Amino acid sequence: MIKYNLRGKRIEKLVELAQSGLKEALELIIEKYYPMVIKISSKYYAPWAEFEDIVQNGLIGLIKAVFYFDSERSSFNSFAWKSIEGEVQTFITYLNRKKNKILSDSSSIDVFDEEEGGEQADYSLQDKSTNIPKKIFIDIIKEIIVKHLKDVEIDIFEMWLDGYSYAEIQEELNVNFKKVDNTIQKAKRIGRTKIDRFIIEQVFNN
Repeated sequence: MIKYNLRGKRIEKLVELAQSGLKEALELIIEKYYPMVIKISSKYYAPWAEFEDIVQNGLIGLIKAVFYFDSERSSFNSFAWKSIEGEVQTFITYLNRKKNKILSDSSSIDVFDEEEGGEQADYSLQDKSTNIPKKIFIDIIKEIIVKHLKDVEIDIFEMWLDGYSYAEIQEELNVNFKKVDNTIQKAKRIGRTKIDRFIIEQVFNN
């Protein structure tokens, strides 16, 4: 019933409602813009990737567009197109660089709530989830956090997300334990303060 009542609203209003946390608005935007995702994805080809993988990354771009859209700067149509195409291009570039090594995403529910100090060895953002919307929101979370990290901090954070232990990160990046731990704690603080609760709930409660 809620989604039915939303169908007559302008896209900018749907985006506003989605940004405020209305799940049905986000679902309706995805439904309306799925043909655009398919159209853009069809322009690209990678011999080592399934078309569905390209489409999935297009959906990531669409959902990012919803949460990053500013109506004072552009129309949603053009913003969504650029975001979808940019995400697909980034994915293809990543495949060109990494070939068959595709980044895995997912999350531990406690990732932003651990006490600071010392390594909590067995949690990370990796659980082989096949829940596409969940993967998309995790990608948004990661992108927001990385914007607030510098140089080797980004490498530390990304290795941690991939499931590497503190000891492995130390050895690979030639940094000490304190640097690794400080970076992970910093990333958690950013997650708690910079990321909308709605986005986090889409990861942890679904």
